[in-house]
Amino acid sequence: MRLLSRILFAALGAFLFGQSAEWTQQYLQRLGGAADELRAVVGRFDEGAAASGLSREAAVARLKSQSDALAARQGRDAEATAARYAEVERRYRDLSAAAPLLRPFVALGDMDGGIAARAMDDFRPALPVTPDGLALTGLGFVAGWGTGSSLAGAARMARRRRGVAT
Repeated sequence: MRLLSRILFAALGAFLFGQSAEWTQQYLQRLGGAADELRAVVGRFDEGAAASGLSREAAVARLKSQSDALAARQGRDAEATAARYAEVERRYRDLSAAAPLLRPFVALGDMDGGIAARAMDDFRPALPVTPDGLALTGLGFVAGWGTGSSLAGAARMARRRRGVAT
């Protein structure tokens, strides 16, 4: 039983850790695509502001101060879009700069929930053939083996205590 639990947990750990490299790659690609599109939207707004002799901040402030509800909303939307672009671009840069082996952990530490959910919707398991994928698979195997061993040991100790107490 102990060996079986170790093997099962090791296989589960290897699978999960091995897939984390592929999922992180897909998440990184989605972050990059979102950053590219937001950059284009913010760039068009900045061009329009510059054509009117305004900075982005001044154009947003002017729109937000309008008595026309539509114009004021456009100002708030432009401000929110620029902030979203900065956030997505920062996550993309941070994840791109991380060592490939650490990317799954960096992604977990600072994840964009919406983009991550869409990446998960399209995710299909793949064989980990990259060096980081293979390393993560090995790490997952070792972590799973350790978890299985720990759980088997805890169960064994609990049985011994019950046997001594009765």
